[in-house]
Amino acid sequence: MLSVDTLPRCVLVVGIATLFLHAACEAPPTGQPTVIISSPSPTPSPTDPPRRAPTPTPPNGPDALVCTERVVLPPVADVIGVAWSPNGRTLAIDHMVVLPDAHITGSAEDFFLDALDLPTGELTPLGVGERQQWSATGKYLSYWSWDGDLRIVIGGRVIDLPRATIPDVRWVGDTLFYFAKDELQTWTDGVVKTIATLPADVVPTYPADDASFSADAERFVITRYSLDGTVRRYVGVTRTGAVTELDLPDATYTEWSPTGETLLVRYPDRVELRDADSVRSAQLARFPGPVHQWTPDGRSILLGAVTPTVTGEITFDSYAAFGAATPSSTPILPNLLGARGFSPDGRYFAGDSRTSLRTTRLELFRCGTGVTARPAPIPAFAPFPSTTLRYVRPVVGAITQVITRAHTGIDIAAPLGALITAADDGVVTAVGWVSVGGRRVCVGHASGVVTCDYHTSAALVRVGDRVVRGQPVALVGLTGVTTGPHVHWEATIGTQIVDPLTR
Repeated sequence: MLSVDTLPRCVLVVGIATLFLHAACEAPPTGQPTVIISSPSPTPSPTDPPRRAPTPTPPNGPDALVCTERVVLPPVADVIGVAWSPNGRTLAIDHMVVLPDAHITGSAEDFFLDALDLPTGELTPLGVGERQQWSATGKYLSYWSWDGDLRIVIGGRVIDLPRATIPDVRWVGDTLFYFAKDELQTWTDGVVKTIATLPADVVPTYPADDASFSADAERFVITRYSLDGTVRRYVGVTRTGAVTELDLPDATYTEWSPTGETLLVRYPDRVELRDADSVRSAQLARFPGPVHQWTPDGRSILLGAVTPTVTGEITFDSYAAFGAATPSSTPILPNLLGARGFSPDGRYFAGDSRTSLRTTRLELFRCGTGVTARPAPIPAFAPFPSTTLRYVRPVVGAITQVITRAHTGIDIAAPLGALITAADDGVVTAVGWVSVGGRRVCVGHASGVVTCDYHTSAALVRVGDRVVRGQPVALVGLTGVTTGPHVHWEATIGTQIVDPLTR
């Protein structure tokens, strides 16, 4: 990640947050199915430890994975990631904010980290960064800053900077597990301990390598990317540092479940769920679509299609479950992008809806409300602004580089595994590995332009598939030459580079 100067931005964010607070008082549009979260008081100050509250009871029943009731939120734009506090009251969100930035070539976008109090709609600035996580009690929040530090905060106050060298960390209780070069370390109330040392030949160096802990931090996976397209993965035991290579030569993407130690492995044609005792496998063709989503309990994944989002209208998609537990009714989720996922207690499903071809807003839907049928689409809050442009932005994220003599596309930073969508209608012309660009997905359009998304992980389409504008085509990855997870969005006519932002 590139370095940014945080001080002036924190002052400006307060002004932005004030606008959101004012907007939170606006009445919701008529005709929208909504639910408003009740508001306890008083609200804590930004430097207070989060208030303790009982963990809400998750929905339980045939409609537990049916999320169709819209929640009224302040209009927070372009939310990239969401972390739920343990009591379900506060969202730590990182969202893209447009500001002049001399540190990023030709760009005016950065990640801002704020705390959104759901009952009041209050938005409190926390810093500039991403990959935010709460400790299990809600006492601490950690995040990866854009100057390459792991920060631990209470409210908005930084209390420590552990020397982590890999962005992915994991809280277990109020103990934080992280990688520090060749060591696996923990941080507990300011006390740092080294619990194991990694073998010299598998020490990860980010972003050429990546590493992540299971939800219980008992295990970890190290992924090593090579410039020839080969990917090697190692699984380890956190308490000892012992590492074994995984035999997954054709795998394109791995992800830990939100609870326990189940590992999702994606291949071009199938998915696997691996845990200590078993490997369950299924062909993607048996499901209604290739987009995956973990159930809140982490025991299963949902697989289905996300309806293309091109008008701001929210529709609802049906999914099929795969894993240890099968729901008694069909899961139904809104077709959201960006910060897409369940709250840990399963009461809500969050993500982004489009507000224009290139902008989005945070949405929240309540689950388990007693409705099992798929409802009618919800109209957009407002018509899309009039424009001569057609291409939709392929991912919810921040532009970190534009086209220059030495750079042939638009770089958009986004979380690993985030959905990438087609810029316009067309036919898939290429899927696979290329030098420097890593795994790519290319779509040829009727205009003669070909748009390609580079550095992807799992492709969601195949060569020859017809796709429509806004349809998911791939997941964000770290393949090829990268500085972190992002999409290199490139458009060409023949051999000539064109700017997709002008299309």
